Amino acid sequence: MAAQSEDSQPSFSGYSILVYLIQMLSHLLNGYLTAFFVFTGIVLNIFSIYIFLRCERGGTPAIQYYLVTLTMWQTALLANAFLLYSLPHLLFGHLVSTGTYVHIYPYVYTFANTTHTGSVWIVLTLTIDRYLALCQPLKHRAIGKKSRVKRLMVIVSLLAVLFSLPRFFEVEVITFTNQQNEINIGIDRTSLFDNKIYWTVYHIILAMLFVTLCPCLLLFALTLRISLALRTAIAKRKSLCAPNAEVDVRSKKCHSARVNSKKEHKSNIMLVLVIAKFLVSDILPTVIDVLEHLVGQQAFMRSPLASLFVDVSNFLIVLNCSSNFWVFIIWGKRFRKSCRQLVLSTACGISIYRLANLGSDPDVSYCAPSSFTTIQNTTKIYGSDGRSIRHKQEKNENEKSNERTIVVLPVEKTRTKSSSDDDKTPGWDFEKATQLEQLEKQRLIPPQ
Repeated sequence: MAAQSEDSQPSFSGYSILVYLIQMLSHLLNGYLTAFFVFTGIVLNIFSIYIFLRCERGGTPAIQYYLVTLTMWQTALLANAFLLYSLPHLLFGHLVSTGTYVHIYPYVYTFANTTHTGSVWIVLTLTIDRYLALCQPLKHRAIGKKSRVKRLMVIVSLLAVLFSLPRFFEVEVITFTNQQNEINIGIDRTSLFDNKIYWTVYHIILAMLFVTLCPCLLLFALTLRISLALRTAIAKRKSLCAPNAEVDVRSKKCHSARVNSKKEHKSNIMLVLVIAKFLVSDILPTVIDVLEHLVGQQAFMRSPLASLFVDVSNFLIVLNCSSNFWVFIIWGKRFRKSCRQLVLSTACGISIYRLANLGSDPDVSYCAPSSFTTIQNTTKIYGSDGRSIRHKQEKNENEKSNERTIVVLPVEKTRTKSSSDDDKTPGWDFEKATQLEQLEKQRLIPPQ
């Protein structure tokens, strides 16, 4: 018996250390890291919404309504995550189930699920929109109008609120008497939450169909299809607009088409990154939700590792909601331009810009071409001889000032040898000579 107690003691101490490390990591994730990303994410999301709404004056693409609605839902999700997880850890060191703080739990719990459901559905509609735009453009042109997108965003948001409304009746604030006969306030589950029929229908069937499992699988399939469509579009663009065009006008059209398709390609990449980022952050909560239904909620929550996985999944959702600004600023050219204009329109932004360019020479342009880095185009197909347009204009002005004219001189017939047979008689092209003489007579300056 003594040997058994001695053998069991190291395992018990090792388990205690593991539990302590898990609790410390959970406190770090839910407390400081979540608070940092919540505050930075809310500030950057509000700034992004302002930029998107500010661009509306110059004509807003329909896709921006998806991004504005998604950013609003994710900003609300960050605020609820702070109230539900981060603030209790910062104030009390752990999640609390008693005290005056629990009065906000029914509202925060309901709205946290509402914001998550709304974010999932907005991302799903955005993915379907991109799939139709790339794979079925005719159908997308008919249904992808701004007015319809606005109505769609309102309808999806209202449906997300209605779908999450039963969550409010799952928890309630109660009063109870402790061992010292003191009246305390706590949070407890209602009889609706313990109802097996409600749990099976709402939490298992409906949640998996509309929030967790099926939306994730659909997002993964559509994102994969969109990526393949983007790759096909790039190959088709390169084949249609080859660099060696035979006509100058055609080359200009190809260049403009290439620029427009490149901009559209970057916008699609930005949206695919937003979708993929959301998909990666939502996979772990979906897996945890499925495992919780398979194992059972009580057995699942007794495991310290399960609690750690829940904390990590919540932190991934917070990280996803707070990082959209960086995707917009890196891949969105129009968004980046609007940010630069907004920053330079303020006195603080101008001061920062001047400090950043304090050591630069204003007379030197770092973007100007130089003779060491620029290869002159001497291809006759494009009508270029390697000289600039200003040089050609000066040459034309000098020719006009010198009043030089073209004089057509009669010459003898030039004999041209034919490689095929000797019966063809060579001759002078009199029609061209006549046209040149008529053009010469029509000149304002008489020939000398």
